[in-house]
Amino acid sequence: MNIKTRIIATSCVIVLWFNNLSILAQTQQNPNLDFGNPTTEEMKMTSCSVEPNAPAVVLCKLDNVNYEIRDNDFCVVYDIKERIKILKPEGKDYANVSINYVDFQENPMNSEKISGLKAVAFNMTDGKIVKSKMDDKLVFRERLDKEDMLIKFTVPQVKVGTVIEYQYKIVSPLYYNIRNWYAQASIPTMYSYYHLVVPEYFQFNMENTSIYKMEQKLNPIGCAFNYNGESLNCNGCEYKFTACNMPSIKEDGFVWHAKDYCNKVTAELNSIHLPGNYFQNYANEWKDIDKSLLDDDDFGHRMKKSNPFKNEMTAAKIYNLKDNTEKIVAIYQLLKKKLKWNGDYGFWGRSSRNILKDGSGDNADINFVLINMLNDAGVKAAPVVMSTRDNGRLPLTYPSRKFLNTFVVGAYTNDSTMVFIDSSIDDGYLNVLPAKLLTNRARIIEKNNCRWVNLQNIAQAKRDIRISAQLNPQGVLTGMVRCTSLNNLAARVRVDFKHAKDSATFVSQKAREEGIEITKYSISDRTSFSPSVCEDYSFSKNCEATADHIYVNPLVIIPINDNPFTETERKLPIEFPYKQTILLNVHMTIPEGYVVEEKCNGARIETPNKEISCHIKCLVDDKTSFVQYRLDINDTFFGVTDYNMVKDVYAKICEYSKNMLVLKKM
Repeated sequence: MNIKTRIIATSCVIVLWFNNLSILAQTQQNPNLDFGNPTTEEMKMTSCSVEPNAPAVVLCKLDNVNYEIRDNDFCVVYDIKERIKILKPEGKDYANVSINYVDFQENPMNSEKISGLKAVAFNMTDGKIVKSKMDDKLVFRERLDKEDMLIKFTVPQVKVGTVIEYQYKIVSPLYYNIRNWYAQASIPTMYSYYHLVVPEYFQFNMENTSIYKMEQKLNPIGCAFNYNGESLNCNGCEYKFTACNMPSIKEDGFVWHAKDYCNKVTAELNSIHLPGNYFQNYANEWKDIDKSLLDDDDFGHRMKKSNPFKNEMTAAKIYNLKDNTEKIVAIYQLLKKKLKWNGDYGFWGRSSRNILKDGSGDNADINFVLINMLNDAGVKAAPVVMSTRDNGRLPLTYPSRKFLNTFVVGAYTNDSTMVFIDSSIDDGYLNVLPAKLLTNRARIIEKNNCRWVNLQNIAQAKRDIRISAQLNPQGVLTGMVRCTSLNNLAARVRVDFKHAKDSATFVSQKAREEGIEITKYSISDRTSFSPSVCEDYSFSKNCEATADHIYVNPLVIIPINDNPFTETERKLPIEFPYKQTILLNVHMTIPEGYVVEEKCNGARIETPNKEISCHIKCLVDDKTSFVQYRLDINDTFFGVTDYNMVKDVYAKICEYSKNMLVLKKM
């Protein structure tokens, strides 16, 4: 069969997820698609109708993606053009542009190439549009790792009112991989267009996720290529996606990865059927991905390497330990003395020789060594692969290896119980992972026993605060606090302490947050590899006092002082880092000569299904006030439709927390 022969008569496989929304066209009145010629209206624009306070706005974004034959092989050519209007001083940052591309350090011939890079700024001067071109000297390249490069450039002469444009092409020999396309950005986008043509030789699963209306069209189309001077014709699929007036999509403290919820198009290769009877099926099930990882020299075979710290483990008598949990802890502590985490997360580990030589590595490098050490000590261990929270969720409609970007280590404490740990942990413990690793879909890669695990379920954060205080007739409250933080909240204390300028700064910040003056402070287990941290401190607090009244908040330290949910509406879901419980017990002595005029009643504030609950009990007489406060966040995910429910329950908790105990002088 020669290369001109048409192989497949069927069109590309399409799987579309529309999030229960009808796909309707939204149109922008006459978008300017003529790059190099911004309109007078664009130059005079001072605000964006979609978001009036936006610092900048994407006026037009055009992505054209086509297959070509170059050097006798297929490649994908991305033609990218973007026009941005700067509206506020902080919007000038959008003149600094970064582009990721694949550049194999050991195989440059199979790397992506960027060409035709141009960037210009347009400014209105004396009623005329003045054009400033970017000098090539403002373009820089930076290697991220052995496979990824970054090209960075700065558009010149940018100020408030400037329109900037840039365009470039990426020629990618990775024809089996189509980049994700996003219709939204961190600033609003007035017009975004994605045009993709795929020849029939390549079948992709296409996934279109859209919160906002987006026009989508699919058409059969003819494709023509030049191969060795001859014409090659075949059928193909043409995809067109048009999005208008898209709001910004921004990360915030209550969403793990905002791009999970923006309008986007992703593609996963299903099969290749090229001329010449070449056929390769890429339609994977997860069991196929499991096998490929176990068989991979840079992954599965790394799990079978020898233990480089055998002598050190012998000297530390780790092999003599009978309890597996003790072994895991001892091995991890030894490992962290020998190898330092470099701050990066990876998937494919380097050779042990290079890691030992450097004395450091990313989490994948060190995790493979940890697995080797554990297995050598008789503790079964396996990698648990995932897409980290900030990398986005794994696709729902098809298995995919390309979205996996790191792994943690699962180790058995007995025949059925597994604990999880990662070499990036300096402040946690077993099952105390950084929030970015607490994904709900992680996969244990273990021979004959690969399976899913929800790592959100292992995170149990708790804080127990106990306060003993005395109020004097002048309205000064003094006392002692013992605060015990467990698991993820213990790790949070350690991280905050480490990042503070010094211990005094940490204590003063804590005092400001709690609305007290800390007079003496101590902390235990701050640097220990343990599940808890204990803080003890004495404090004083000036309460409002008049000649015959004292007003005191019986909680003393308020767990939720301000409602973080104040917007009228929210476009993104609410995602908490982990489930958590806050316990607060306050025993306060009332000064002699005063009686209770107004006391605080108990309260039960909760969502209908108790996903969030706050229970308060109050026992007050003329000598003492005793308060028990318990806050439980029992779920980590709340959809957009749950926003008002979460907002209201937080508002009620904050309102209750303002209640005062009123004491009157006899």
